[in-house]
Order: sequence, then C-alpha cells, then structure tokens
Amino acid sequence: MIVLGTKPGQHDACFALIRDGEPLFVYEVERFNRVKRATSIDLSVLFEGLAEYSISPADVDLVTNCMDPGELGKRKAQMSEYITPDKVGSIHRFLDWHLPSWYLLLREGGFPVGRIVNIRHHLCHVSGVYYSGPSTDAAILSVDGSGEAETSMLAHGRDGRISILGTTPHPHSLGHLYQGVTIWLGWGYGEEGKTMALAAYGDPQRFRRQLDSFIHVDDDGQFRYLPALRPGPLRYASTEIGRIVLPQLVGPGRQDGEEISQTHRDVAAAVQAICEEIMLKQARFLKRETGSKTLLLAGGVGLNSVTNGILAAESGFDDVIAYPQASDAGTALGGAMYAYHNISAPEQPRRWHMTHAYWGQGIDLENLDAASKTYQVRGSQSGDIAADAAETLAAGHVTGWVQGRSEIGPRALGNRSILANPLVPGIKDKVNGVKHREPWRPFAPSVLREDVSTYFEADCDLPYMTTVARIRDEWRHPLDSIGHIDGTARVQTVTEKSNPLFYRLLQEFKSRTGIGVLLNTSLNGRGEPLVQTCEQALRLYVNSELDAIVIGDRLFTDKTDALVGQSLIPYVWNIRKLPRTRLLVVPGELPASKSELLLDIVQDNPEARVAVSDGTAVAEAISAAGQEWIVSVPALEPGDIASSYDAVAFYVPFPGDKCVFEEEIYYSPLAVLSRRTMEEAGVPVYWIDSRGDVNSMRDSLYVHHDEPPALAIPSAYQRFWTPAERP
Repeated sequence: MIVLGTKPGQHDACFALIRDGEPLFVYEVERFNRVKRATSIDLSVLFEGLAEYSISPADVDLVTNCMDPGELGKRKAQMSEYITPDKVGSIHRFLDWHLPSWYLLLREGGFPVGRIVNIRHHLCHVSGVYYSGPSTDAAILSVDGSGEAETSMLAHGRDGRISILGTTPHPHSLGHLYQGVTIWLGWGYGEEGKTMALAAYGDPQRFRRQLDSFIHVDDDGQFRYLPALRPGPLRYASTEIGRIVLPQLVGPGRQDGEEISQTHRDVAAAVQAICEEIMLKQARFLKRETGSKTLLLAGGVGLNSVTNGILAAESGFDDVIAYPQASDAGTALGGAMYAYHNISAPEQPRRWHMTHAYWGQGIDLENLDAASKTYQVRGSQSGDIAADAAETLAAGHVTGWVQGRSEIGPRALGNRSILANPLVPGIKDKVNGVKHREPWRPFAPSVLREDVSTYFEADCDLPYMTTVARIRDEWRHPLDSIGHIDGTARVQTVTEKSNPLFYRLLQEFKSRTGIGVLLNTSLNGRGEPLVQTCEQALRLYVNSELDAIVIGDRLFTDKTDALVGQSLIPYVWNIRKLPRTRLLVVPGELPASKSELLLDIVQDNPEARVAVSDGTAVAEAISAAGQEWIVSVPALEPGDIASSYDAVAFYVPFPGDKCVFEEEIYYSPLAVLSRRTMEEAGVPVYWIDSRGDVNSMRDSLYVHHDEPPALAIPSAYQRFWTPAERP
C-alpha cells in the first residue's frame, strides 16, 4: 500500500512517500530550489522522488492534500463574526479562490481526483506526530498560525485512532501573534527563532499589561483576541498584528538595520511568556483529560524549544516529544500517515515509529570529484573519517560535516552540520563569522546520549534539537559557546542506533578532548536552507570561513588555490532550470541589485538574450560588465517571439506562487501575455520570482481553468505522469 503525502504549495512545500506505513522519503522543496521555507508551486520534486524509488505514479494508491476545501463554509462563518460587513465580501472571494488552490495544484499535476484525499490541516499535524510516535496512547497538541478554520488542536491518540478534544477557532492564533511580534521586530516569515532567542534578554512583565489587553488566556489555555470579539476591519493576520496592532499597543516597530533596544527585548520576552503560559495550560488540560504519560507536540509553535523545555519540566507528562518537522512541512508525512491508518489500511497494526530524522535525499557522492574540480580543491580520502575529523575538530578547526541522507526539519542533526570544539576560546565568534549570524543568538550542542546528564540537567532522549535543557552550573563557563544567556541549551542527544557515524565522531572527539559534546549548527549560507549536494557544500566551503569540510570519506582542509565565486543564492542555482536554447529574458522590475542574475543566465547560456527597455539601472549594470549580447525588444508579441526564441523568462517582483494563490495575479496582463505566448508562439514561459525560484508557467497558469488548452509544450511533469482527463 503506497500513500503520497503532500504540502503542495506556498510555504514549507514538502512531499512524503510511505509504503505499508513506513516512509521512503520526506523531501522538503526548499532543499531543491534553495528558497528557504519554499514558497513553491513546482511539483517536480514530487515526481522526481517517485522516479528515484522506481515507483510509478500509477502505483500510488492515495495522494493527500493537507488543506480541506470542505471546511471553507466554517471559515467563512467565523470571519463574518469579526469582520465588518463591508469587508466580508472581498474576504469571502479570497477564500473561495485560495483554499481550493492546493487541491487544484494536485489535479493540475495530473493526479486523478479519485485518488486525492483532503485532510484537515491540524489533523495532518497531529497525525504526523502520533503515527510517528513511540506510544499508542498519547496526548497531542498542535499549535500554529492557521489551518482552514482552526489555529490549534488538542487531541488524544489511543489504539491507533485520534480523538479531537478541542480546537481554537480563527482568528485567535498564537502562531500569528508570535509571527506578528517577529514582524514588529523587523524580521520576516520563518525567523521566529530570533524572537525566541531575543526574549531571554528581556523583561517579560514590562509590556505584559498591554499584550493582555489584546489576548486573554483562560485556565485551560484557551485564548482569544479580545478586539476580535466585536466586528472590525482586521483579519488579524500576522502582518496586521505586526504593523497595526502592536504599534498601537507597545509603540513603533523596529526598522531594518535599527539597533535592537531594550524595548525590543522586553516585547519579545512578553510574547514568549504568553506562549509558555498558553502551551503549559493546554498541556495540563490534556494531562487531566487523557491520563496519558506522553505529550506530542506539532505545528510551527512546536519548534519553540524554550517552551518545550518548560513543558517537559512542568506539564506532568513523563515524556514530551516534539518531532523535527513540526512546521507545515510535517503535514505531508502526517497526511500520508493519517490516510494509511484510517483510509487505506485501517486494520493494519502500527509497526513503525520515528527513531531518526534522516529521511531527506542522500548526498550525491558520485558528483564529488566533478565538484572538487569545479572549485579547484582536493580532499584526502580517509580510512577512518570519524577519527580524522575528530582530530581536526580537537585542533579548533570549524568543520563542515556532510554524510548520508539529510535530516528533515530546520535544524542540523549531524548529517548537514557545521561542527566545532565548544571548549576553544572565542569559537562562538569564529562560527558566527562563518554563518554571518547575530552574536546574541545561541548555538546548540550535540552530545553522546550516555553523557547528557553529565553536562545538562536532563537524562532523557532529546534527538531532534527541539527542547532546551539547563546546563549544569559547573559546565556553564566551559560550555558557554553552546549555551544561551539564561543558562540553557537546545540539546541533541546522539545514539549509535540513530546515527552510527556521527556517534563515532563524538566518541573520537571525546577521546581527544575529554568531553562528548560538539557545537553543532546548520551547514548553509545565510538565508539558505541546508546544503543538498556536493557542489553546494564545496561552494559554501570555498566562499566562507570554514576551515575544513568532510563529505563522505573525503576530508578537505586546503583551499589555498580554490576558485572563489558567488555564494549559492537561489537565483544562481535555479537559473539552471531554464532551457539552454534561444532564451529571451525580460527583466521587468528586476532591481539593479539583482542584475547579476541576468549575467549568470547569459553566461551559462550563450543563446540567451535580454530584453531591455526602460530598465535603465539594469542596462547600465549589464553594459558595464562589457557584455555584447544585450538586445532591445520594444514590444513583445507572440507572433514575433515564435521565429526568434525557444523560451521566454519574465522576472516578477513577487513570489511566483501568487499566480496560483492570488486571483489578481492569475488574471493579470503578464499572466495573459504568458498564456498567449505559450498558446500562440508555442514556446514555454517561465517566471523568475522575487525569492529566486524559477517557475514553469505551463504548470501554474492553468490551475484554475476548467478546460486548459492542449499545449504541445512539454509539462515539467510529463515524463513522470501523463495528465489524466478532468472530471
């Protein structure tokens, strides 16, 4: 029995394939397109994953969608209660378009509608941790920004079935509040970890009264936005909270580049305290209602490791487990697990639970030699790579470590890591130089499981770096490089069973230094996801202050003659999706700061041409590089394009997924021109978006069409799946 779970669009896109209840892969799209949190509508990763495991799409029994359009009526009814009547109509139209889009993406990809199963968003979250968990009896708490009609779910998993005990309705959302404060602090989506880190430096009481006037929390942890109890103009999305609500409550938000003040620290501390209060009260409610010994955490707020540490210490549960992929990416595996256990094979007993996080794609060692030549570095093959790497680390060298299949979730767990000796004076500053991170943010430790109680006030499995533990007093100074200002650390325990080679590395390091602890942070450039390939790993190595890198059994320590180039920004990586043919690139509103994008396109494809009309800044930047291939195309008509070009690429100043999720863009003049170009000129069209992704518009601009034209242009998915007829 094969079930495919999908998070098919917008942020945290992910695909998970399970066979007979066990995962084959969990592929996060961000690792493939290099766009962090992956606002993607490209399903190619899905089909390539199937092909990699020699599974035909025809072999897939069910495909799950992590949003249920059937909940649309409930969401509309909720909104009508807190939005003034003059605003309701436009929001309802948005919902009519938005919620079904996820399902339509799968249909457009060619999946017969009879195989697509729509599952409630939070039910996917709770299923992901329950059916991956070690216990058949567990309380489950899922909290994030929003699902269809709920923002949190309290549930009880018992004997293979899940009972929903309670939910929090829209618009009342802890995830949106926390994200709103993150926006108020001047950061973007997905940077809530910065808010959590900053909170340790603040006074949680200074602004608590102001925040309490906005959000009320009852004794069982249920909460509500007080202004939303009467109709008003706001939807209470995180952007509105960050840019409208919070400035009214606590003052103007921090601007980009502005120095962090004590006010910023105190507001972060206040919202962190609210998060802890809500989660702790809800956990205690679940303990009373279920009597379970285990609490499982899911949803984006489940990655708040500080709160998780408090739950572990004070909730009354014997075990508190937050899995590594608590974000929306986890709804892919969760949806697949729910469908398998409740739809496709409901009588089959559970026989799998997660013991490690390494479900991503394996490192492409077959390309290591080619990548080494590209960057002009040479590694030495080792007969005992754990021992040689431990020697390098013991000497104080900051070292990349790349092995096997990548870990899922946002945190490096020993297969795509930057490692360092935590005892070396100034090592934190040195690693910050590699990562280009704010100096006040903490790094995390990886520790031998048998040694965890030596250094930390914990003696339990903490394999996913999702829970903090307090550093023992006698080790706070020696291990200050992996501790936070509050004396805690986000611990990863390592066992021989979970990761044999990483475990050996820790053992070898201990034999040389006396401690079985390594500083561990993610192997990626600033703003990028974890590296996916040998080329990406070596590119990061030669362009950063890394002293060494290990890839497989190869140790690289000398980059004296390395070819240093651009960091692996998404643009540079994703332009490879564009065909190496007669390509027309139209800059549109491309900022001058990204003009290197055009250089890379043309240098990689001598057949490419760039259309420059009013883009003066771009034209000057390109001309200054001495290029002779710039042409001016004053008008773009499909008839003119057909004879001169084999493909067209437009730059668009917004994330490309908006063409599916926003009606105005789907029917915009550029979208109409793109369709005409594909239909009349018979050439493919791509949109290069503001986040650096390259989108095949054949697979996007007909999602909402009931009868898309039969184009001769090959779909990106055509070689994997012949699109079925529409119902």
